[in-house]
Amino acid sequence: MEREFSRKEREMMKWLSRLFDLIVISVGVLAMVYVFYLVFLLALDIVDGLDAQAVLQRVVTILIFLEVFEILSMYFLHHHVHLRSVVELGVLAIVKELLVTLNLQELGWENMLALAALILVMGILYILEMKRMNAHEEFLIEHGIKKEEE
Repeated sequence: MEREFSRKEREMMKWLSRLFDLIVISVGVLAMVYVFYLVFLLALDIVDGLDAQAVLQRVVTILIFLEVFEILSMYFLHHHVHLRSVVELGVLAIVKELLVTLNLQELGWENMLALAALILVMGILYILEMKRMNAHEEFLIEHGIKKEEE
């Protein structure tokens, strides 16, 4: 049986929720400031000379931080995050790690096997999440329910 919260407890939860939202907004702003900084550095890298590996790493880092910003925005607006977004972020992080260690001989077979297993698990999670989302959308269509905007 659920207990009812007192007025004081509800008020405290409301303020804690606002504080949490403020923290999420602050981290989102910092992420975007860092993205602008990375874009500036990318422009300098391209002007100074094209080191393909450094440029590629910087682009993937920018994509990672944009995905972080998207996740923070989604959390702020809806107070939940889709598993799909988290998996996409994980895949980008693995791609960045592989780009940093471009000489795969240095990585070692144990790390390569672990990364392959991680990519496999994330791929399975992504597929399952997409199937779940499609099933949910089909359910909404079948029952004539309008999908709320994300």
